[in-house]
Amino acid sequence: MVDFLLVRYCGSTDQEEIEEGIKIVQTQIANRTVKAGEEELFKSRSREKGEIRIIDLITARLDARTDFYLATLPSLQLNDVRINPEMVNEHERMLTGGFYAEIGLTYDAAIAQEKSGRPFAIDSLREIQLSKRDVLEMLAAARAQFTTAD
Repeated sequence: MVDFLLVRYCGSTDQEEIEEGIKIVQTQIANRTVKAGEEELFKSRSREKGEIRIIDLITARLDARTDFYLATLPSLQLNDVRINPEMVNEHERMLTGGFYAEIGLTYDAAIAQEKSGRPFAIDSLREIQLSKRDVLEMLAAARAQFTTAD
């Protein structure tokens, strides 16, 4: 996770810029990682702000009763987070054990008022780990096209 954020914020070889990037990464990790006992604090922030960004392991399942995909975010102890089918299809590893990602989590108070409402939803997702099942086959196919000829 740290490597992902370092690459994102430290694209330089200048020592000052690297140190500044490391500070940004440390802040991002502190602000987006849910520690034990902070679950309700992050849920409340989502409610108050409308959206928060967290880093978590994301898995999903199809709820056949409602024909909706539901995501699980273990650090928040949420098992019924709404997620759109396109996002699940794009990152199908969430159906087979999950992967770590930076997640935009939203809260909709109107849905919370509904009977059996699911107010939390995943609005955006940036994978930190590989999120597609066939990535090794894709890499192998691409590598086969490499050549040493000029």
